[in-house]
Amino acid sequence: MDQSAVALKAEVKEYQISKIDNNVILFILLVSKRDGQQWTLEKRYSEFDDLNNNLKKVFTTLPPLPGKTLFKLKEHVDIEKRRVGLDYYIKELLKRPDVFNSESIKQFLQLEKHAQEQVVNPPKMLGEITGFIHGLRDFYIERSQNVIFVLSSDMNVASRVDAYLTNMKMPWEKEAPPTLLAVGCLECWVKTNDENEFKYERMWNKTYPSQAICLYWDAVTSTLIVGLDEGKLNLLKVPQESQFIRYDEQADIKAHQGRVMGVFYDSINSHIHSVSEDKKYKVLDFQRQITVAELQPSQHGLTGLAADKDNRRIFISDKGGYIHVFEITSATMGPSLAVSVASQTLSPIRGIFFDPVKNYLFTAGFDQGEIGIFEVGKSGREKFTKQTASLKGKLQMREIVWSPSRGECMVGNKDGTVTVWSGKKAAPIFVIKAHNTDITKLQWYEDKHMLVTSGKEKSLKFWQLPKEWRDKKIEQQEEQEYEQMKKQENIKISQESTKKKEFDSDEDDLKGWHKM
Repeated sequence: MDQSAVALKAEVKEYQISKIDNNVILFILLVSKRDGQQWTLEKRYSEFDDLNNNLKKVFTTLPPLPGKTLFKLKEHVDIEKRRVGLDYYIKELLKRPDVFNSESIKQFLQLEKHAQEQVVNPPKMLGEITGFIHGLRDFYIERSQNVIFVLSSDMNVASRVDAYLTNMKMPWEKEAPPTLLAVGCLECWVKTNDENEFKYERMWNKTYPSQAICLYWDAVTSTLIVGLDEGKLNLLKVPQESQFIRYDEQADIKAHQGRVMGVFYDSINSHIHSVSEDKKYKVLDFQRQITVAELQPSQHGLTGLAADKDNRRIFISDKGGYIHVFEITSATMGPSLAVSVASQTLSPIRGIFFDPVKNYLFTAGFDQGEIGIFEVGKSGREKFTKQTASLKGKLQMREIVWSPSRGECMVGNKDGTVTVWSGKKAAPIFVIKAHNTDITKLQWYEDKHMLVTSGKEKSLKFWQLPKEWRDKKIEQQEEQEYEQMKKQENIKISQESTKKKEFDSDEDDLKGWHKM
């Protein structure tokens, strides 16, 4: 990041021996604002160490902090070396907007006292739902009906193997045994009459002998589809008129040979679209019990599916870092591939989100941490889909959603954090420590500026994002100051470049004097 874009600058100017305790070394930190205002802070090395430890709970790839020593530093050369290291450390931290906006930096630099205008309005946790049977894999909240469908799965490998052996059908058995040990579970939670907006209770649950991976809810037809680890699709009807107190089994289909990674129900044609790690994209007509289409768009396992219902399009991601755009043509003909687009890093894509307002597709890369932004061709022109931007996020990103009105995307990470990115600045602006384990799903509400997150530790949380991170007038003023500063820098660079050319020209004349 351009150092001149930093709102505050800090440097460890010197060190002093404490007047109270001769054994204590104090590092003098000078903090400066753009308008010239300054303040100094006295910090011990242990305070820098505490700051670093707090930041590591939320952030990755932090600059190196000078290491601890077995014995107390006494020699000037050793203390000076530590000072230089601390100076580099704090300067690098302030180059990152997400770190700069953290609570840890706010306290360390005493921003509320000296630079209140730089303090952001943090997200607030509005509520939390716990008590799920297993760790959460997926969920969907139907706000109009006050119902939540949750998929939970046993994440312990040993438990899954034990359940598989217990539930396995033996050669001499005519029928498969009932699910004795549940590995996956579908749960239905309904809002109670309590005044608490986030008070829900479980109405029922349905268990599975394998992990429950993904779900899709179609409110028009009251159809709920669950994709399972064993490649099956379980289709249910959950009547809304009965207040969701029961469900009716509709179909249990062995659609894939690998884990189902994404499902979509096309209620117009009564078709189930599903993708799997077995590399297959299938379209099933469950009423006629036939396969409408079986496609293999890639040599890589498929990792996600997003649908544009209004324009009849399907977006599929894979482990090779490709996005495949399909058009849904008719009820009798299968989807047609419009285009396959490679991401810049060609690394596995884990999260996928389509914004029908801006006509953009957002992807979260797992291995390389690439946030991909793809401009999708308008209906009938999908072949012109292209990647327009690539941002470097955290490694092992799992989920991504986008807010058109805010111009921000929220990325869920394996370390339990959610990173909020500014589309305008192409930079992370805040990190929420949402869960202690992997983020498994995000759901965004544009009208309420509310984000819902789930994690493997059996919890669902509701977060209120501030409508404005900071005062708009102050931000606009800072942007104007920054632009003016950049203009002056460019003028200075141009002048220096002109002087250099004139100097070089004089030198050339002198060098050639003997040829005259």
